[in-house]
Amino acid sequence: MYKNATIKVAPGATKCYLGEGPHWNPVKEEMLYVDIFGKAVLRYIPKTQECYKVVVDAGPVSLVAPITGHPNKYLITIERDVQVMEWDGVSSTPTSLKKLATVDDHCKTNRINDGKCDSRGRLWAGTMGYEPAPGKLDAKKGTLYSFDLDGTVKKHFDQIDIANGLAWTADDKTLYYIDSFSYRVDAFDYDGESATLSNRRTAFDFKANGVEGIPDGMTIDADGNLWIAVIHVDPTAGKKLGQLDFPTKNMTSVAFGGPELGILYATSAEHFLSKEELEAQSGAGALFEVRGLGVKGLGAGMEYKGVV
Repeated sequence: MYKNATIKVAPGATKCYLGEGPHWNPVKEEMLYVDIFGKAVLRYIPKTQECYKVVVDAGPVSLVAPITGHPNKYLITIERDVQVMEWDGVSSTPTSLKKLATVDDHCKTNRINDGKCDSRGRLWAGTMGYEPAPGKLDAKKGTLYSFDLDGTVKKHFDQIDIANGLAWTADDKTLYYIDSFSYRVDAFDYDGESATLSNRRTAFDFKANGVEGIPDGMTIDADGNLWIAVIHVDPTAGKKLGQLDFPTKNMTSVAFGGPELGILYATSAEHFLSKEELEAQSGAGALFEVRGLGVKGLGAGMEYKGVV
């Protein structure tokens, strides 16, 4: 199905221990991503093949998004905090950090895992319990939140294992969401005005479709189909359309970027790989680019438009 597709490491991009959260910023033509346990935010510029990395010593950094009207400020999450990072985009240390909100005070070993901004510029992000080793997780400790433009934090539901990928449809009426250990993509009716979810149902079941692995980060293409690090899914039919084969097994998230959103970028990780696996999988932790898929992204990553 993808006979014209080419997969390669993005030239010049910095490897990560646990790469995640790819976000295409069309204003600066850059791919933002994070190294969660490297406590870092990275900006990769495909045109020049340059990559800049800022290390945030405060804790694991799990997502990044630009902030409207503030070209040197980025919304990031550090452990259980939502923060604004001021960064010149080049230096190895941030200019400043400002905390906006903290969640999950009842469980201080939790951390925010994944999130994105919706079309109105509010952040949606979910948490997960402590995970000391693969499959060893403080189960059902996570919660999905939204962070409104005025700073209000809204809890949507809890009992989550690992809050993960999010994607909205073109009409902004459906939100797709992943809890990794449910092995499903769920769909919700989405009201963007009030930031409410309803009518939860299964859009794609990994086990029922014979798909191995754990669902992780996710994006949506212009055809309304999902890419889930890294399988291709029709969520309306609940069917797998195809799969991309990378030179490393620990793929973490995906986002379309580049000219006309025609390149699929994919993050990966060394995290939880054995010494033998790392030796055999030289691409572990790399940022990959996939060209020639014949599809384009539905839209670039949304900016945060709330209080800073």
